[in-house]
Amino acid sequence: MDKDTGCNEEACAACDCGCTSCGGTGESKFSERMQELYQEGKTAEMLEECTKALAGDPNNKDAYFWRGVVAAVTSDFEQAIADYTKAITLEDKNSSYYSYRGSAYAMLNDIKNAVLDYSKAMLYNPQDWVNYANRGVLYLNNGMLEHAIDDFNKAIELEPEDLGSYLHRGDAYAARNLLSVAIADYSKVLAKFPDETDALLKRGQAYYELSLNDEALADYNKVIELEPDNIQAIAIRASAYLGQGKSDMAIADFTRAIELDPKDTRPYFFRGIAFAAKKSYDEAIADFTRSAELNPDNALAYHNKALCCEIQKRNEEAIAAYKKFLTLANPEAPEATHARERLQALGADTAGTEIQ
Repeated sequence: MDKDTGCNEEACAACDCGCTSCGGTGESKFSERMQELYQEGKTAEMLEECTKALAGDPNNKDAYFWRGVVAAVTSDFEQAIADYTKAITLEDKNSSYYSYRGSAYAMLNDIKNAVLDYSKAMLYNPQDWVNYANRGVLYLNNGMLEHAIDDFNKAIELEPEDLGSYLHRGDAYAARNLLSVAIADYSKVLAKFPDETDALLKRGQAYYELSLNDEALADYNKVIELEPDNIQAIAIRASAYLGQGKSDMAIADFTRAIELDPKDTRPYFFRGIAFAAKKSYDEAIADFTRSAELNPDNALAYHNKALCCEIQKRNEEAIAAYKKFLTLANPEAPEATHARERLQALGADTAGTEIQ
């Protein structure tokens, strides 16, 4: 007999009431039932049983917890927090309650309280790797890279098969420009899941930034093989082709990216560069014009258009583009100096033009 609660532990272990006294050690039968319903997606039944349990025992911590879980499933995170908090007031050393409440706070972008709850969960269950992984993601998303790496290291130490932490730790290393280390983490994920497109994209980007274009292209090719309409992979592969001087292949990929998203200014701009590289200046001018139409603040689109117009002897268009460029550009930029020189060489009347 527990003198504080009046609970006969031996008897309570055999009951399924889920009351505050019962289930103090191990999982109550009520929670086991809730887990079964949760796995089956029967949230309406869960809510009904929680309501019934609380009517019989207003201090049923498990019922508050599972009612919070139901609220979180329906994206009612404020209600979930209220229920998890009630459960915590009834049992303030239950790591799961803090962990779940931390996740609800995270969904509401309440980072401070989310971090505090994950930390409290670690205090009461330091061997649960999930809390380290979750807190690490919060640190990562908020630029606290060293803290994030520390948490992912701990999560991996506790659960070496947690590939999500390898992926996120790779992101943290990449953000710190430790690209080779990031590649090692992404490769760890790909060793087990070779078709994981997120890891392929991220490793490909790291390879690309290290100028390892062949390795980058291999990863992008794999992504596009798996997801033919993955615009991110197509656009980055196009940039890699452009960097290798493979203008035709770059143009083909940028064209595909434009087909997938005609309102994105970037593929037009870079396809214009590819056309200019192969001296297809009329096509380049058309692309720079379209890029500037979609993003009127893209100063370099006007500058590049002006250069191509000059080559084609389309001087009036060149003058107009140089003038527009100068209204947008940093006056100290080398391109600004060049634009002013070209306007003078073309005999342009700059009166009234806002040349910076």
